[in-house]
Amino acid sequence: MNKQKRAKIVTMTLNPAVDQTLYFAQFHVGQVNRVGRERLDPAGKGINVAKVINSLGQDVAVSGFLGRENANIFEHYFQAQAIANHFIKVNGATRVNTKIVDEASGQVSEINFPGIHYGPSDLHELKNVIMQLAEESKLFVLSGSLPGEAPLDIYREFTEILKSYDCKVFLDTSGGALAEGIKAKPYAIKPNLDELKQLMGHSMDQVNDVLNAVETLISGGIAKVVISLGSKGALIADRTQRLLVHPPDVKVSSTVGAGDAMVAGFVYGEAQGMSLVEQARWATAVAAASVAQPGTQAGKLNDVEKLLPNVIIEEMRV
Repeated sequence: MNKQKRAKIVTMTLNPAVDQTLYFAQFHVGQVNRVGRERLDPAGKGINVAKVINSLGQDVAVSGFLGRENANIFEHYFQAQAIANHFIKVNGATRVNTKIVDEASGQVSEINFPGIHYGPSDLHELKNVIMQLAEESKLFVLSGSLPGEAPLDIYREFTEILKSYDCKVFLDTSGGALAEGIKAKPYAIKPNLDELKQLMGHSMDQVNDVLNAVETLISGGIAKVVISLGSKGALIADRTQRLLVHPPDVKVSSTVGAGDAMVAGFVYGEAQGMSLVEQARWATAVAAASVAQPGTQAGKLNDVEKLLPNVIIEEMRV
């Protein structure tokens, strides 16, 4: 493992992607469309989180799997941004995901490929890297979908390894990976309403449904729960507080990566030793600064600081 500057926060991305964002003045289904402009961004949920943490001035390291054939796109980015790179390179190419932005309607359509292939030796190498990083970094973000052949309990296994090193694990995934992952009782999770509905097995139409789900998760051993409510903000909770957090008004450029920015702001707050209220304020301001940026670019620290006073937080009764 390369000797690089110490990072308080490590993000893991098992299924990264190159995000190709195509902008159209107006997109017509079933017709010839001309691209107005294009962006290529190294992405994947954990990488998106790392971009934002880095933009806030916090040291961050990244790891996971990258395809050798197009790893240079990621490696050049990490080097340019001084992000400590501990990715394991595997055979093949990292997937390219296409996002179609209709600027007339503001709608974004996403075309996502299934992802990377890795072997048993690659996984063994990655576990060794995780254990080495856990010696000095105590905040880990496990984020995103799993590659096709990955076992559903892989985040559960990683969480158990990291907890044995006294690390705090922030888990942001969905479906079976989330259902399995929470069995290891990560420190924090961030499902959206659809993911929460799938996890709990019933509708989340009423506020009480969401509050009851949060209660179940926290009483089950998860210290902090962030429920993303999209444009309505978030419900953020720990054992003693339930906070309804309303985002500031910003001109939306791209909602891609907004949830990742929220995770980044929340983990950043943890690294700074903030109270839950301040963590919630930062998470929401960071997400708002992110949606004002094109593609999966991160909002800058001074943009976030301007938005902080405009975040409205309501404390709900526990």
